Amino acid sequence: MNLKLKILNVKDVSEKYVLWYIDIDVVKFSNNQYRKFSLDGQREYVASCLESSDKDLYGIFDDNFHIGNIVINGLKLPHKNAEITYVIGEKSYWNKGVATFAISEIVKFATIEYKLHKLFASLAENNTGSKRALEKNNFVLEGKRKEHLFFNGKFFNQLDYGLLLPKKYKN
Repeated sequence: MNLKLKILNVKDVSEKYVLWYIDIDVVKFSNNQYRKFSLDGQREYVASCLESSDKDLYGIFDDNFHIGNIVINGLKLPHKNAEITYVIGEKSYWNKGVATFAISEIVKFATIEYKLHKLFASLAENNTGSKRALEKNNFVLEGKRKEHLFFNGKFFNQLDYGLLLPKKYKN
């Protein structure tokens, strides 16, 4: 694999990208299962991210093949922290370290480019792949919200993870 992150552009939005969000396996632990997705709607979303100064949407690519996304949101908050969310839409790339790679890249960007103090992410307790990717990047469990999420007719605990970013890279 030749993985890389790049800011997602409107031209990167394809029908296959939209189909990720219709796949119940992909959105199993995501609020995206409650949203409607269309090609035009996703193009508008990507355009709005490009215009935003508060968030950046990165595509995760294997060479030029778009396999997922990772978002860093809250860049303009005075607290110098931001939330990350991510999806690996191409299921053939699951359990291959793609989310771990994407998170590690965002950690570097958050530290060096965005000069943040902290990153955080939340997930459903049963989302073991996401939990593993965060922990491999030194995120620590900061809290658990009991039966906080409702997906597919069931309640799930929400796990809240955080990572204090290294000071040595910040100016």
